Amino acid sequence: MLKMDQYNQAIDTMYPDGYQRERMFRDSGDMVDPKSAVVAQGVFGRLIAVIGSWQSKRSGRLALRELANEQLHDIGVTREQALREAQKALFSSWLTPPR
Repeated sequence: MLKMDQYNQAIDTMYPDGYQRERMFRDSGDMVDPKSAVVAQGVFGRLIAVIGSWQSKRSGRLALRELANEQLHDIGVTREQALREAQKALFSSWLTPPR
């Protein structure tokens, strides 16, 4: 029974709010979605696909800026590398409408 108690404590640490935060991100669409297998057709379809790709890269680059040093170390990135990569996202900031 000790193992089960340890497991429950670990789960409570990972999701202390009972998955509420995960639901919030999932419902807002902030979680990464797998790319569609549908190939864009036509000029406008390809243009929209390119802009979507830029937005996805920009979001990932900006997310690097928010990570703690321990998290960056876990993924093998230094703070300087993360900031350099995040600077690339500022170039395309005009693509995102203000919130």
